[in-house]
Amino acid sequence: MKARKILGIGLALMLSLGSAQAQSHWAVKTNVLHDATGSVNLALEYAFAPQWSVELSGGLNMWPLGRDLSIRHATLQPELRFWFCERFDGWFVSANLLGGYSPLTGHFWDFSQYNSRFPNLKVFNLRDALMLGVGSSVGYDFILGRHWNLELELGVGYMYTRGDEYEHDVLLLKGSEFDYIGLNRLGLTIVYLF
Repeated sequence: MKARKILGIGLALMLSLGSAQAQSHWAVKTNVLHDATGSVNLALEYAFAPQWSVELSGGLNMWPLGRDLSIRHATLQPELRFWFCERFDGWFVSANLLGGYSPLTGHFWDFSQYNSRFPNLKVFNLRDALMLGVGSSVGYDFILGRHWNLELELGVGYMYTRGDEYEHDVLLLKGSEFDYIGLNRLGLTIVYLF
């Protein structure tokens, strides 16, 4: 009889821990890959239905990465997610928007130091740049504990960028425009659920 009670209590605890994961409606996240490039980032996700959630992520990078390389920017990226199982658990697909800005005081993209090794790489240096985009992604959430998850995400999309193109601090073209189709989300994200 005692063994049945202990087994029953243990089973009830395991089920309650599992349901605590499913009951989470909010998550705070940071993408470790963005952190590695010096881009401070934070995301807040809200689950409004058993298989649906919305996320708003933002990033800021105002520091040079090296001698000639910098990717200074401020971005916002809202995302709508559909979860195949339960929210914050397993596979999901998403649709996202992207908005960003690079200040006049910094460079949006400057890959000039890599031009000798990769001669086909387009070298451009934009300032006062605006970017707008749309995309879709797929990802997976691994449950690490009651409040912790690890998320992997890969997404593709379209991005339009407009800014002033410079070379060695000399204005080459005002209002230069670029279209980009390709990778727009790459995430190795630490998630805290509450």
